[in-house]
Amino acid sequence: MSLKLSNNKVEPSETRAIFGLNPGKHGLAEMFVLTVLLISALMFVVYQLASSPVEPESEELKEQVAFLGKELAVLSGRYKRNQARLTVVEREAEVFRGANRLLRSKESERQAQLNRMQSELDFFRRLAGTSGTQTGLAVYAAELTPTDSDRVFQFILTLTQNIRRASVISGRARINVEGTLDDRPVTLNWPQLTDGSTPEPSFRFKYFQQLEGYLAMPEQFSPTRLRVMLEVEGQREPVVHAFNWAELVIGPWENQGPAQE
Repeated sequence: MSLKLSNNKVEPSETRAIFGLNPGKHGLAEMFVLTVLLISALMFVVYQLASSPVEPESEELKEQVAFLGKELAVLSGRYKRNQARLTVVEREAEVFRGANRLLRSKESERQAQLNRMQSELDFFRRLAGTSGTQTGLAVYAAELTPTDSDRVFQFILTLTQNIRRASVISGRARINVEGTLDDRPVTLNWPQLTDGSTPEPSFRFKYFQQLEGYLAMPEQFSPTRLRVMLEVEGQREPVVHAFNWAELVIGPWENQGPAQE
């Protein structure tokens, strides 16, 4: 086939003539095979280039890599030193916290001891009459302690009289509990607060004495006040004291002066 020129351009027939391809079905198949081979060759070259490690050839790049390696080593060492310092600081803080807790505990014990000593001092001052009060028989302190049963309470009454009287005093304590039952005010006496066979507390002392016992509340009864009447042999008027029930359960009550009702 001869070349055909038209306006100085190569026609498709000329291209086929250059590569030695004949037109028709066989020529198209040969062109397809040639295209596939070229693409395969290009893919092989790209794969080889991508899989081969590229080493830096520039001296400047090598210096930067070396500098970054040194910086990494410096930062790693600094991190380890800071981590060690942090561990030491945490241990010191724990020691300080433990010492602070110990000091607080010792201070609480010391304050409690001082309170006990002050209470005892007030007690003996009251007995000796040096506190300015010249009272006779009185309830110096009263306590109510809950038990395993929510209806039973232990009571402790501390009775005193002035030392200057210097005589033995005797009598009995009548204990009543005021409260509400079915929304009505009720006063329970000693037999209703015990099993009925327990005798009322009695006292006989010269300076002071403690009375102890248990009070059992009936169901649905809500106590509000504890009332104590001290009946002294040979004395017409009893000594009467009344205490708020809730306050006694929270903590002991101590008489700071004349407490007669």
